[in-house]
Amino acid sequence: MRAILAIIAMGFALPVLAADVPRQTKDFVSNATVGNKFEIDTSELALKYGKSPEVQNFAHQMITDHTKAGEDLKKALEEAKIEPPENALDMTHEAKYAKLRLFTTKNGFDSAYAHDQLKAHEDAVAKFKDYAANGPTPQVKAFAVALLPTLEHHLAMAKDLNEKMRSHM
Repeated sequence: MRAILAIIAMGFALPVLAADVPRQTKDFVSNATVGNKFEIDTSELALKYGKSPEVQNFAHQMITDHTKAGEDLKKALEEAKIEPPENALDMTHEAKYAKLRLFTTKNGFDSAYAHDQLKAHEDAVAKFKDYAANGPTPQVKAFAVALLPTLEHHLAMAKDLNEKMRSHM
């Protein structure tokens, strides 16, 4: 009997089953996880292959900030008792990453990276704004609200970087 009670009690301690998580939250968390990994992975490429100091500085900032964002998302998911998704790129972002890698052997890396960062941050800001306003899961919504100013700052930085890289072409 004790074993059965222990198993039942363990069940309540486990994260919420995916079916219990609102679709909007699942989609947001999945997008945030993929986007965050994309920012880090492409910024690591930029540290390796970027030529301009502006790209190098931007990449350092992205790795630092997005590593922290990933940790903050994990904390929010733990508080909400939601199992985090796999930390992997989806097919769309995998293709974007592969395309950017092609530029590592050419002179166009910096401008390609700057363009990808601009598009990624435009997308992230839009999704975070929407979830911050309409998200159904309080812990995840608080994460979106807290990270939004950082992402908006990144977007402004990405716009500036993109302009600089386009003028160097």
